[in-house]
Amino acid sequence: MGEALLSIRDLRVDFPTETGVVRAVRGVSLDIARGERVGIVGESGSGKTLTGRSVLRLIRPPAQVRAQRLSFAGLDLLSLSEREMRRVRGRRISMVLQDPMYSLNPVMSIGRQLVEAFRTADPSLGRAAARAKAFSALESVRINDPARVLDAYPGELSGGMGQRVMIAMMVALGPDLLIADEPTSALDVTVQMQVLAILDDLVRASGMGLMFISHDLDMVASFCDRICVMYAGRVVEECVAGTLHDARHPYTRGLLAALPKIEGGARGDLPVLARDPTWAEDAL
Repeated sequence: MGEALLSIRDLRVDFPTETGVVRAVRGVSLDIARGERVGIVGESGSGKTLTGRSVLRLIRPPAQVRAQRLSFAGLDLLSLSEREMRRVRGRRISMVLQDPMYSLNPVMSIGRQLVEAFRTADPSLGRAAARAKAFSALESVRINDPARVLDAYPGELSGGMGQRVMIAMMVALGPDLLIADEPTSALDVTVQMQVLAILDDLVRASGMGLMFISHDLDMVASFCDRICVMYAGRVVEECVAGTLHDARHPYTRGLLAALPKIEGGARGDLPVLARDPTWAEDAL
């Protein structure tokens, strides 16, 4: 895939408690190149979300984050000051969370929130220009009536629509890397596939790297170029798309065995977006 955009070596996250230190992430190493989709999959508590938040330096004391290397586009993220890190968050690395309703302000219209985000990232942007950018951002995530959505409030949107708004907000800032933390788990299957198709289209168009965090092994295997399986704070298996069924680690094989079978296929055999770019057009 080329030179790594994000490079992590021996990442460790520890939480001191009254009964001892909880070692939540224990030596994670992975790379993500530009235009590459890397899935991080594992059960709750495996350390996958902490890995993503460590990249953005969103884990606060008394937790301790250490790594031999945590670099992004040549920047040593651990050595940056908080002020320097704020220039990286949103502008160069963005994060989409699981439930957009926890990220959007319920008493502000969607348009106002988008305009505020864009003007914070670029203070020279006028209000009219920011609203025009917000309109275009909503169009980019296939929202059919962006003018109506701009004037709507989060509570007036469905979960799928809210997730599209969050993706529009993050991607319109032009990041080099997008961290998507369980972006489809609260959605029904049809809307899940639409959101995946939007992410697929955006990655192909912009060349940004994507860290896709999920507990859904079948979905990650269908969508990502590479898969990292995490268990108990470690990456126990890494493989490229299409080779997951050759996994050797007992935990990965256990996950594969637990997948529900439908007419002889694993959960309906989701189309493999990483190798079938035409699917994204059909899903939207």
